[in-house]
Amino acid sequence: MKKFVNSAYEEMKNVTGLRLSPDGRYALYTVTHDDIAADGMKAYLWLLDTASGKSRRLTHDGRTGSAIWLDSGSVLFAAARSEEDKNAAGSSTAFYRLPIDGGEAEKYMTVPLAGAQLSVIGRDDFLVRATRDAGAADERPAAKWVFYDEYPFQNDAAGYVNKKRRTLYRWDARRKKLTQLTPDLMQTYMPFCSSDVIMTDDGFYYVGHIYDRDSNGMAGVYKHIWATGENREIFTCQCYVFSIARRDGRIWAGVFVNEKGADTGLVRIVSADENGGGLRTEAQPDWGLEYVTQGVAGDMFIRCRRSETAMCRWLGGHEYEEIATPGVYPSFAAATEQGVLLLGREKNRMQEVYLYKNGRTKRLTRHNSPLYRKYAFSEPESLTVSSGGWEIDGWVLRPAGFEAGKKYPGILSIHGGPHGHYSDAFYSEMQRWASEGYFVFYCNPRGSTSYDWAFGNVSGAMGVGDYEDIMAFTDGVLAKYPELDGDRLAVTGQSYGGYMTNWVIGHTDRFRAAAARMSISNWVTMHATSNERWYGDSLVGADPWSDLEKVWQHSPLKYADRVKTPTLLIQHGRDGSTPPEQAEQMFVALLERGVPVKMMVNLEASHGGRTVSQKLHDIDVMLKWFGEYLK
Repeated sequence: MKKFVNSAYEEMKNVTGLRLSPDGRYALYTVTHDDIAADGMKAYLWLLDTASGKSRRLTHDGRTGSAIWLDSGSVLFAAARSEEDKNAAGSSTAFYRLPIDGGEAEKYMTVPLAGAQLSVIGRDDFLVRATRDAGAADERPAAKWVFYDEYPFQNDAAGYVNKKRRTLYRWDARRKKLTQLTPDLMQTYMPFCSSDVIMTDDGFYYVGHIYDRDSNGMAGVYKHIWATGENREIFTCQCYVFSIARRDGRIWAGVFVNEKGADTGLVRIVSADENGGGLRTEAQPDWGLEYVTQGVAGDMFIRCRRSETAMCRWLGGHEYEEIATPGVYPSFAAATEQGVLLLGREKNRMQEVYLYKNGRTKRLTRHNSPLYRKYAFSEPESLTVSSGGWEIDGWVLRPAGFEAGKKYPGILSIHGGPHGHYSDAFYSEMQRWASEGYFVFYCNPRGSTSYDWAFGNVSGAMGVGDYEDIMAFTDGVLAKYPELDGDRLAVTGQSYGGYMTNWVIGHTDRFRAAAARMSISNWVTMHATSNERWYGDSLVGADPWSDLEKVWQHSPLKYADRVKTPTLLIQHGRDGSTPPEQAEQMFVALLERGVPVKMMVNLEASHGGRTVSQKLHDIDVMLKWFGEYLK
């Protein structure tokens, strides 16, 4: 088998966006892959026949990756296929209709809004989402200046966003009439794990929040009523709403708590009367809530516990039953007449489509099978260690071509978050490191999601228990794998993982190289520069005015005078969550003290994304840095 190298990224297929047709007979999904030459992504629509389980590609130009069902026989997608479409892209969005039984895509309509997204209400009747600038005309962004008088004033990748709101509209395609539905200062949000809106006969429910000075990390559920135009508040809280559902006369939601204090990062299941009011907490589970599927065929959702996902069926109230799918970890579930259609993965494998029926799970797609046959990949080996009275789950990848008795360098990788987690999934970047002769090891320290509240609560204790856990796991890996050379270790991570990388090198000299990516060094300045001020304040347990010393105490920059580890800093130029200034401060501090340090900025990259060339260049730069100090 071949060595896994950067060029192989083009052969990895990402299967996402499973959507059932209105009659449940077909499912639409998207397959994407990197295009190295074009420094971009190719995306194709695929159609799955749920009766036969067979798939076929619907689009072939590589530029169609997101679509909705117009009806049971055709799909609708946005595209700029003509010169007219391209010239008008700054003010309108063209949509094309593609029949699933064959034929070419034809222009269906043009919505007079840039970057419009759709949901179907009825025939020639659509719910549209698009960004609107509600600021004063003479204060809107110009080529040479910008005004802002609210927070957040800039967002990840979007630049300055003062008074810009994701607004909901109704579009009558037959009459070409556009009607604004939500108020000028209403910000609407896309839930992370469920349908965007819940349609009813008299209106629809959506996630949003009205503010004109400080969003303060607030969100809630509202109902727009067709007859009156009212946007009725169902509930709001200091939280992210990442799943919504309607059942038993109530609106249910999975929320991620942003409140200051011990509950930061807590998952709650809440419900409110479907007409508003009566908010109550139904459950505070010891697992993470993933995708929720709305539909008359049954209410399915995915729960995640100790990094393993499972399919569940909602029974009513907060009662549910778990449905075992041995060997397959689902991320999405939808009931059909043929069984339950799943998006999911197997150990160390990328996502595919599966069918669950009569207690058995069958894989329906094999988009990545050629990849596994062609390249040699390392298998993640699980390892659990004890730390501070907790069990810390983790995994180890042996170097490609591993030989017993031979010594190898190693790379410790720390996940983002802290409210995130690792699993035994396929991590392409870690596989690249392993292919170059490194042990790679990673774990879920305190603060990781999919564990209980006490484990996930690190508010006011950043760099304490989580640091102990990471070091205990490192010791456990060294004890179990004698071939791992404890004198040739590197540490790296992104976002929270970058914060912990900066923290680690200020508290131990056991690592010979470090790569802090999209990192945090100073919580004092993060308060004023990050677009998620409330989240950082909650994690630290203070702000610069309530307890400056505590904020500084949890800042890696405070300990920069102790650092001896050669450090590579990688930051993203348009990162709103962890701005470049965070790494710049660490860079200057290490430079002044004579520590080998280098900083690279991925220009125009955001916290949530890089170009293909930047992603692959990061791998090369990190391997060069690690090789210089470890090999």
